[in-house]
Amino acid sequence: MKIHLHFFIEEIMKKILLIAGSVFLLFLGGYYYHVQVGNSLYDMQKDRAAGSHYPVTIRNSDSAGNPAEQVFTEKPRRVVTHELNTFETLICLGQGDTVIGTSINTGGTAWKRMEKMYPEEIKKVKIINRYYPDAETVVAANPDLIIGWKSTFASVLKKPTAWWNERGVRTYVVSTSNHLHDKGRIEDECRYLDDMGQIFDVREKTDRMIREIHDELSRTQKLVKGRASQVVMVVEPEGKAFYNYDNGWVVGDMVEQLGGYMPAGERRIGYEDLISYNPDVLFVVYFNEEQRLQIIEMFRRAEFSSLKSVKNQRVYPIPFDHMYTPAIKTIDGLRMIRDGLYPDLAKKEGEKRRNNTAPGVVKPFAVSAVQFITKKQKSFILSLIGIKLFQ
Repeated sequence: MKIHLHFFIEEIMKKILLIAGSVFLLFLGGYYYHVQVGNSLYDMQKDRAAGSHYPVTIRNSDSAGNPAEQVFTEKPRRVVTHELNTFETLICLGQGDTVIGTSINTGGTAWKRMEKMYPEEIKKVKIINRYYPDAETVVAANPDLIIGWKSTFASVLKKPTAWWNERGVRTYVVSTSNHLHDKGRIEDECRYLDDMGQIFDVREKTDRMIREIHDELSRTQKLVKGRASQVVMVVEPEGKAFYNYDNGWVVGDMVEQLGGYMPAGERRIGYEDLISYNPDVLFVVYFNEEQRLQIIEMFRRAEFSSLKSVKNQRVYPIPFDHMYTPAIKTIDGLRMIRDGLYPDLAKKEGEKRRNNTAPGVVKPFAVSAVQFITKKQKSFILSLIGIKLFQ
C-alpha cells in the first residue's frame, strides 16, 4: 500500500512539474512573441507615422479643362516646372532639390532676384532646361511630375496631359492659366497653394500663406465697406491697342472683391475704347523694368490726357507675375490692387516706405500738362537712356 501511494505521489509530482514547465515555456514564448511583435508593430507605426501623409489624391484638370485626379504615393523628386510662379512657389516652399528642369532664364532679372531672396534654395536646383523645353528634352530628364499652364502642354510641349500620364508622369495644370476655366478666382490660387502643400507635404507653410491671403482680403473689405465703387481696368500694351484683363481673370476677382467695377469685357481694346471707358483707376501690366518705363512715357502722351486716371495720377504699372497665376504672390497682387484703389490705406499702413518694385505697393506716375511732349521729342529723350518707345 505504501509503495502504491509513493508511486502515485511521484506520478502527480511529475505531472505538476510537466505542467509547470509547459506553463513556463508558454510564458517565455509569449513574452518573446510579445517583444518581437510589439517591436515590429512599433516599427510599423513609426514608419507609418513618418509617411502617413501619403498617398494623396489631388483633384485637378487635364490640359483640355476636364476634371482629373492625380495620386501621389510619395513626394515627387524629379519635377519640371514651366513659367515663373510655378517654379518660385517650389523654391519658396523649400523644394529646390526636387526641381530638375525649369523654363526660367538664369540670366534674367527674376532669377537674380530669387538668388538674393532664396540664396541656399536656388543652389539646390539640379538641372536648368532651356527657356522653352520641348517634349524630347523633358522626356530625357525623366520627370515624375510636370507643373505648368494649359499652354505648357498645348503649345510648348505639344503633348496633352494624358500623353504624359500614360507614361507614368503625373501632371498639374494651373487652373487660372489661359482661361482653362471660365473664371479665375482668388480661391483658385489658394487651392493651388494647398495642392502644392499636399503634394510636397509642406501644408504648414501653405496654410500660413492661405491664411494671410484670407486675412488681408477680409480686413480690407471691412475697411472699405460702404465706399463708392470705382471703375477699374487692367490692360497690357499690345502694339497700337491693349489686351484687356476683365473679371474672368484672377486680377478681375481681386478688383471686384475689393470694391471695383470692371466695365470692359472685350479681349482687346483700342486707344479710343480706353478713352471711352475712362476708368477711375488704370492698372497697366509690364514684364520688365524697360516696359515699366515705357508705360510711364506712353501715358504722358497727349492722346491720353483726357483720362480721369491720368488727370488724377491713378495710372499704376503692375508686374505680370503679381496678377496672372500669382500663386505665392497673390498676397502681393491683392495689396497692389488695394493700394491703387485706396491710396489712403497705403498711407495708413506705412507702405509708402517701399519702392515701386517691392511687393504690395504701387505708385502712380505724375502726369501734368507740361509733360505732354511730341513723340519725336520722347523718342530722342528715351534714346539717350537706351529705351525704345512703344510703336
